[in-house]
Formats: sequence, C-alpha cells, structure tokens
Amino acid sequence: MLMLRLLFICCHLFLLPHLVITASWTSSQFPDLRGASVDQCVRAMPHGQLLYICDPDNILNTSQALALNRQLHELSIGTTCHCQRISQCITRNGLQEASHGFVVSIAIVSNLQMTIHSPSEAQLTERAESFTKALEGRWALGDCGNSVIIFVWEHYKKIVIWPARLAEKYVSYDERRHMLTRVNDLVQGDKWHEALSQLIAEIGKELHGQPEQKLDTGTLALILSVAVAVLLTMLITCCVCAFRCCGNLKGDERPRGVLAAAHRVDSIRALVLRRGSQLRRSFSKSPKFPVSRDGPDRFFGDTTIV
Repeated sequence: MLMLRLLFICCHLFLLPHLVITASWTSSQFPDLRGASVDQCVRAMPHGQLLYICDPDNILNTSQALALNRQLHELSIGTTCHCQRISQCITRNGLQEASHGFVVSIAIVSNLQMTIHSPSEAQLTERAESFTKALEGRWALGDCGNSVIIFVWEHYKKIVIWPARLAEKYVSYDERRHMLTRVNDLVQGDKWHEALSQLIAEIGKELHGQPEQKLDTGTLALILSVAVAVLLTMLITCCVCAFRCCGNLKGDERPRGVLAAAHRVDSIRALVLRRGSQLRRSFSKSPKFPVSRDGPDRFFGDTTIV
C-alpha cells in the first residue's frame, strides 16, 4: 500500500509540469503583453525581441510561438510609421530603442468565459470582438491606432482580426473576411501555426500597401449642390442680360431671329383684329341681330298715371 502511494506521488510530481491547465478567460484576467504578467504568455521569452504573442494555454509549442513572434517582430520594424510624432513609433526594449510601424500581436485562448451554454455564431462573434477590443485598450501597443490584434478562440475554432483606427484603413473588412476564408481549412484542421503564419504574411502585405480611400458622401453632396447652384445662377444671369440687351436694341439692330419672331407676333395680332372686325360686320348685316329696333319699347313703356 505504501508503495502504491509513493508511485502515485511520483507520477503526480512528474506529470504536473506537463499538464496544461486551461481556464475560461476574461479580458481583465488575460495576461498583459507589456505588463507584469507577461511571463504567463509563453513558456520561453524571445532573446533580443519584444513579445508579440500571448498563449497562456500553451496551444502552440515553444518553437512555433518563437517563430511567429520573430515574424511579428520583422513586420513591426519593417513597416512605415504613420503617426504624427516619431516618438509614438519608438519601442524600448531595456536600454535599446528601435523604430516600428504597425504592431501586430496575437492572443490565443482555449476558451472564454460565457454565460450562454449554447451560443449562436453571432453571439460567438460578438463575444470574441468585445474581448479583442478590451485587449486593445489594455495592451495599448499602438499609440496612434497603428495596431492589429489577431485573436484565436481554440475551442470554437474562431479567429478575429481586429485592426485599430489607423490600421483599419489598410486592412479593410472585406480583406479581413477574405483572409479568414483562405485559412479556414487550416483552422478546421487545428493547424494554428500555419494559419497564423499565413495571416501575418497577408496582413503585412496589406500594411505595406496604400490605405483605402473612403468616399465622403456628405462632402460630395455639398460639392454637387454648390456646382448646380452656380450653374443655375449663371444661366439665369445670362438670360436676363440677353433679354435686356435685345430689348434696348432698335428694330434694325435686333438679330434676325428676334425680328422674325416679332413679325410673326404682329401678323398674328393683325389677323385676329381683321377677323374680329369681319365678325362684327356680319352680325350687323344679319336680320336676326339688327343694330336698332323701330317702334316703342315693350318693356319700358310710359307708366305715368295722369
């Protein structure tokens, strides 16, 4: 009996360091990449580099985590700084300082804390996005909105790419959706290292490109309305000037078109007057409509009483 107890204790002590204790994380409990809890993110810290990946549940092995971190570090120092001040793009690693552009980081969890037992796809997406948004505020890796967080939810095989305000101009919603579609087969096969490596490469390609220019519909509508108003004003002004100029000209100085229109109007007026006089003469000659009647007035006779 004593031997069995000793064997159980030895096995327990031997297997304890290799056990992976998973938890249901919240955004406040999750380790901070730039805080005191950074040691919980990975098993081994990279040498000469900042840490860009946090995997407290050890879903990736050490070599995979270090390889992805090296890829993220090269992306950070290889992109251009788009902040207003250069000091916003300075990274301090101990006594060393280095300039960086966009900061892409990875957060991997086995499961998140949820109150819903059978969540829908929309609820899972909402929970993942709220968790990633909270991490963006806690980690604060980009001082001018130049950060991107790739969040991995291993239990539901879900990935969310969350760019900050400036990075969203380079990595749009449609581009993120296409990226996730291309790595979906790798995700469903639990090939997280390959999927994340491909996402980092594609995000880096977009961050090296040009930002997406969004059309400001309000400004466009204002410009169009001003242009239409100017055109209408010019048209009305030209018409008024033309009428005034043509009205002040003498008969011989008027253009031929104006003279022809005036002659047509005069001829129509003369025709109307001539037809009217003929109509009056025909009425006066008709026996049915005499001009004057002979004899006493039947209606207004002399009513004086003598």
